[in-house]
Amino acid sequence: MRVVLDTNILVRAFVSSDGLAYDLVQTLLASEHVLVISNEMLAELTRVLRYSRLQAEHGEAEEGVYDFATLLRHAGEPVPLDMLTVAPIRDPADVIVLQTAICGEAKILCTMDRDFYAPPASIFLAEQGITVLTDAQLIRALRH
Repeated sequence: MRVVLDTNILVRAFVSSDGLAYDLVQTLLASEHVLVISNEMLAELTRVLRYSRLQAEHGEAEEGVYDFATLLRHAGEPVPLDMLTVAPIRDPADVIVLQTAICGEAKILCTMDRDFYAPPASIFLAEQGITVLTDAQLIRALRH
């Protein structure tokens, strides 16, 4: 199964090694399933992890942020995005996540962002054959 983890899941995984998001990333990377990622998502992830508020929370130096992004890039399957791919969603910052799922032929998009569960994104994703799951729903599916 090809899976995209939204940036909000990846940030939570980096910030807390004892949370559900961390377990999800570890479980996914240790499985036969494929983590689909794009350079644009990795750029967004590293940008967010450099926020002073988050740096105070995770306490990692720049090297730790770089190592996490590198791990995801090498353990996952990076896909190039087609910027002409239509991605209807309320928040323009979420467009790259939708494009990553579409260009990477993902079957699952894991997010806590409510915009993905509401029209027009939910309808569009269903038409593309992409199921949207929370982190709890996805980890249950991966463990079965």
